Amino acid sequence: MSIRLITLTIAGFILGAFAAGGIGVSVIREVRSVDDATSLPAQNIARSDGYHVAPNETLISSVALVPDAASIGADGFEISYSLDSLAPALDTEPSETYPPLYPKRWIAEAIGGEFEGVLDDPLETVVEFPLMAGGTLDQIDTIRVVEAFIPAPFETWTELSSATPKTSVLPGVDLELVAETDNGDTTTIEIRVIAAPEAALGVSLAGDGPGWRAATVDGDTVTLIRENDETNADDYLLVVFGTLWAPVAGEFTVNIGGVSE
Repeated sequence: MSIRLITLTIAGFILGAFAAGGIGVSVIREVRSVDDATSLPAQNIARSDGYHVAPNETLISSVALVPDAASIGADGFEISYSLDSLAPALDTEPSETYPPLYPKRWIAEAIGGEFEGVLDDPLETVVEFPLMAGGTLDQIDTIRVVEAFIPAPFETWTELSSATPKTSVLPGVDLELVAETDNGDTTTIEIRVIAAPEAALGVSLAGDGPGWRAATVDGDTVTLIRENDETNADDYLLVVFGTLWAPVAGEFTVNIGGVSE
């Protein structure tokens, strides 16, 4: 088992995101006038030390995080939010497979302590702070996203064989050879893709080299067919590709002053 090469394209993606973010910054400084700041209600407004597209929109990379509602009940404090990508769309529709941002870990400072909220799935749009049950919104000093990720494409190579039927491609992404059938002229293999949603999305694979046919996908299982010849080795060289979550550096203050309970 060996991983021969990893060709992640994260660097270019992040540079593009920062470039888009830089454009946003120039607009933000014009929008956030004194009138904008003083016209907001004082209650439940987190101190702002980051860049904002509007007073209630937090810019993380090239994505605006917009709180929609905030409330405290018997189960704790929760915030629902929506996301709006500000990156150039190049005449393409936004992806319906994954969001443009994964704000995974949040911290709320209130009543002299810190309360953590964690999103286990990037498709969730409500973050909960369960240890803060029984409080009130005006007790909240600040809310911050302290761990966030943006989607970035990846492509890597790996090998599987009957002797080594399982391999880890990336943290949270594993492949497992579950069936291997010799059909005479061809060999059919079935591979299970085990990918945690917080690690990567849309993971698939293809055979690398001559003699491979197009893959078919059924749920988390990919079926590949390779032609048999004398040059084929006992192991299977595979190309694995998909979208992983690349970390965004920094912490980002979230303003809930303009949302409803």
